[in-house]
Amino acid sequence: MQPGNRILARAPAFRGAAVINRGRSALARAGLALGVLAAAAAGTVLAGAGPAGAAAASTTALRPLAFTPSGHNFGPVTVGRTAQQKFTLKNNSSTTSSRLTVSHAGSARFSITAGTCAGIRLQPGKTCTVTVRFAPTATGAVTGTLKAAGTSRAATASLAGTGGGYLYWSNYQNGTINRANLDGTGVTTLVSGQNYPVAMAVDSSHIYWADYFGGHTVSEANLNGTGVTTLVSGANYAVGVAVDSSHVYWSYAIDPSGQNNSGTINEVPLAGGTATTLLSGQNPEQLAVDGSHIYFVNYNTGTIDEANLDGTGVTTLVSGQTDPIAVAVDSSHIYWANYNGTINSAPLTGGTATTLVTGQSDPDAVAVYGGRLYWANLGNGTIDEANLNGTGVTTLASGQAGPQGLAISPS
Repeated sequence: MQPGNRILARAPAFRGAAVINRGRSALARAGLALGVLAAAAAGTVLAGAGPAGAAAASTTALRPLAFTPSGHNFGPVTVGRTAQQKFTLKNNSSTTSSRLTVSHAGSARFSITAGTCAGIRLQPGKTCTVTVRFAPTATGAVTGTLKAAGTSRAATASLAGTGGGYLYWSNYQNGTINRANLDGTGVTTLVSGQNYPVAMAVDSSHIYWADYFGGHTVSEANLNGTGVTTLVSGANYAVGVAVDSSHVYWSYAIDPSGQNNSGTINEVPLAGGTATTLLSGQNPEQLAVDGSHIYFVNYNTGTIDEANLDGTGVTTLVSGQTDPIAVAVDSSHIYWANYNGTINSAPLTGGTATTLVTGQSDPDAVAVYGGRLYWANLGNGTIDEANLNGTGVTTLASGQAGPQGLAISPS
């Protein structure tokens, strides 16, 4: 696939229903490396509640004290920066509470910075507020619990957040590999002089990218951009790259001259060794891997597919897509970018495909990390993020020269 075709020759947007393969076992996902932290709340239920059906229909109303929201994931926050969330506590009972105490347990990276609840007696139907700040001092995910309690009543809200992390992306127009903090600040060029870099991957020690032209290479460097090394070179068009704890994987797009190994997915050990072709006869673009599977998009056929890490068991997860170009995965969902301007998701265990974000400018890369979704817009040169449900779309970096690869590292 010539790179110009990605920009100039796009079919009209198709909004047909996606088809999801439902015959897949959740047990196959035991090896997944990443997880999305779920918020949950606990509360005391009034004694003497009505019939079970009524209780099930209005569980929240039965809690004498309840926080809204019942939990909050602050998502990734750059070390040295902070994020805040206000919680509202309501007395749902018919009697005034005893004097309230407000506290938090768990990570010290959470703190209570303001509020109107501590020390008061909360009257029936009334509310007060508590503001919690997340201030990561190191990388990694942490959790905590916010609690408001009287003599016989209590309410809790779960807290979660991820500290640190970096965005990495490739700019194909100027041949650079770039890095920024997760909030888009501190944009830095790490590597220059590349020839149409179109895909990115990252592990705990290295960044990896694929060069579409000029040697058609897969390369690596240290996380700070030093020590650039060519891992793979050949005569084909490298368009996707992924990495796990033992191998680097890459895809070769089908090219007009029909050279050997085009339309393949391949691997090589991280420690060095012989490259192996895992799959052939594909029309692949970008890749993702987890502890048990390779995920890839087939551009012309409009499918999102998976295979075992050894290339066996090829399964179509999603079909009916228009120009799928990039894919990412977490513990429960697969995410992909359609070049027609949408970011989408579907459950790994089968279910309905959902369009999360529309109106993007040729999205050409997608990543997921810390309960947030990230993508690169090739058309307008931006790096964007949103909540996993597609809300809260924010531009993190702009003015990029054709971003076509995106990866995230926790450190």
